[in-house]
Amino acid sequence: MRYLEVNEDGTLVELNELQLGPEKVLIIVDEEDKKMWLWKGSNCPIRKKFIGSRALSDIRKKEYGFAYVPQSCDQDDETAEFVIMLQKIDKTDIVPDAVLNRAQQIIDRQSRINVFEEGAEQETVPPSTPSPITDLEEEDSEGLKDRPAQVPASELPTHLAKMGAPGNRPMPTILSALESESIEIKTPEEALQAKETPSAEPVKQAVVKSDTMLEQSFKVLKDLGAPKGFYRDLIIIGNKVYTETYTGGFEELDEPPEGIFFSSSHVPRMICENGFVRAIEFLKPEEGAELSEEDEAIAQDIEDLLGMFEIEVG
Repeated sequence: MRYLEVNEDGTLVELNELQLGPEKVLIIVDEEDKKMWLWKGSNCPIRKKFIGSRALSDIRKKEYGFAYVPQSCDQDDETAEFVIMLQKIDKTDIVPDAVLNRAQQIIDRQSRINVFEEGAEQETVPPSTPSPITDLEEEDSEGLKDRPAQVPASELPTHLAKMGAPGNRPMPTILSALESESIEIKTPEEALQAKETPSAEPVKQAVVKSDTMLEQSFKVLKDLGAPKGFYRDLIIIGNKVYTETYTGGFEELDEPPEGIFFSSSHVPRMICENGFVRAIEFLKPEEGAELSEEDEAIAQDIEDLLGMFEIEVG
């Protein structure tokens, strides 16, 4: 294991042991399982988080290679895989009990699905005896970003390795999250009952969740600001288009017209955080505009993004 603390200027400090803290941003490298974590404290500024992301990308590219799987998590919202890593180094006492309990439930659920044997059948529960779901599991199914355990391709059977990215389910974007909330799959009986007794409750719940995600995206944009010498002309969040007002707010534009749009006068900037594409901005540069050193410190080249998807398949 290797532990690195990220400083405000992007430099890294090697640590002898894992020490979490609300002001810290840490990079944790598991050289045995080929995984890298970006852990972010609850009180660290947004720019420091992106500096840490840039640092993780650099060290992955220069020292470890694309076989290492990068992940990120926030304090008190650690994933099940992060907890498994803590168990390996006997450091589970540095995260809250709620995180441990939630992670253990996810680990138990995943352990009931065997993907390591050719033709293995998944364990099923008879329809007549549905398994009880606790309040914690309900919260987990709605809010957790955990994925099935990341498994090296070399350890998977051939029929799974050929699938291209075994064990690595794509993280949801804000677009997919917003769209999924508006889709509700029902049986014919449920559809007939809903038609007879319509209820607005699912719609209200979807609107609340969508608004929350939009607010989080707006907060990230406000904290980052536009690069020096540029201003935001258009912003895409989910399937909506916004513009920045003179007061620093964000105003939704009317429904965009049909068509294919191309611009050679804008600089695109995509902002990703915790597995979500928070926004895609179209920046209008002023004459002679160049990125400042501070903006360069947190910006990553698009090649780094493409490199994230270079997964070795055995």
